[in-house]
Amino acid sequence: MLTPLHSYPRAKRKARGRGRAHGRQGLPSREWTGGPVPYLETLHSIYVQKIEQLDQKLRIIEGQSITSGEVDVADKKSQEYQILQSEQERSIYEQQLNKLISEKTGEDNQNPAGKAARHRHIPIWVYVGALFALTVGEFFVTLPAVELLLNDEAWKAYIITASLAILSIIAAHLIGLTFKIAIDRDSPQPNGQRWFAAVVGLFLVFVVLMLSSLRSSNISSVPVKLGLPDDRAFGTVLFFLIQMTFVMCAIALSYYNHSENESEIARTKRKIKQLTNKIRSLTRSRLIPNGGNLNPEKRIVQEKAIITHMRILEAEYRELCAIYRGANLLAQKVSFTEPGLGLTCLPLSIPIHRFAEEENE
Repeated sequence: MLTPLHSYPRAKRKARGRGRAHGRQGLPSREWTGGPVPYLETLHSIYVQKIEQLDQKLRIIEGQSITSGEVDVADKKSQEYQILQSEQERSIYEQQLNKLISEKTGEDNQNPAGKAARHRHIPIWVYVGALFALTVGEFFVTLPAVELLLNDEAWKAYIITASLAILSIIAAHLIGLTFKIAIDRDSPQPNGQRWFAAVVGLFLVFVVLMLSSLRSSNISSVPVKLGLPDDRAFGTVLFFLIQMTFVMCAIALSYYNHSENESEIARTKRKIKQLTNKIRSLTRSRLIPNGGNLNPEKRIVQEKAIITHMRILEAEYRELCAIYRGANLLAQKVSFTEPGLGLTCLPLSIPIHRFAEEENE
């Protein structure tokens, strides 16, 4: 069902509006001898172009069954080859998946630490959400210390604090990954990687300690100081423990979430699913005949459908011309006994007798 937003209802509204506007201006006048007005000529050109495009499609269908038979055979062979290659690739991934699952399960007498290195104990959505919460908490704990360090540069404090919060959680993530990989006896990590994680952890501790020292200036009137000599010492220890708790939680999250084995299993399953969908699509396409396999009856049905579309376009064109002509004549200040050359509707060329059965009718 057509709505006012479709192209043809919009074209009717435009034809009616143009007809009224031109009629109020007295166009075309009684003395008009230059053929149809520009609007009708443009409308005729648009519909002639649509008819020609359909006629081109009609010619293609008429010659398709003659010229594209060999192309169809080549396409089918190409699809068969792609199906064979995809099945072989899927078989390789299935073997890899079985191997990864076997590695994840492990042997009965295998070291429990080796099995633990290949398991993910918390889901990824919990891991991401918890890391985000820790980053936000680290941001607000560190912000007063950075503001004190930068004095009145508030916008710089927000940027630097965000960087520190994100980088500290990332550093904790790297340390947690290093701990998890370290217990995998079958895939040992390089010693340089362990030393790098240790250096990152050392720098992280010093940064947190210094920020905690700056933050501790706000501590006052604390009833319980845990045996510490003054407020500043208590505040330094307090904020150091708070921020290190964030860091340790991030390390634990990374440790319990990381599993290279399960990540490989998920990637392999996705690849198998993609190849299965590809094989299904190619198999369906191989079973459907292409244009070169059209029999004469199917070809005639398609040609008739295109010619019917042409006739519908011709009816639309005549209706738009009639709408424009009627609106124009009603808006004219003088009456016309006949529309004249300016409101003439030029004909469209439609191939009516294309088939033998139509010629006999």
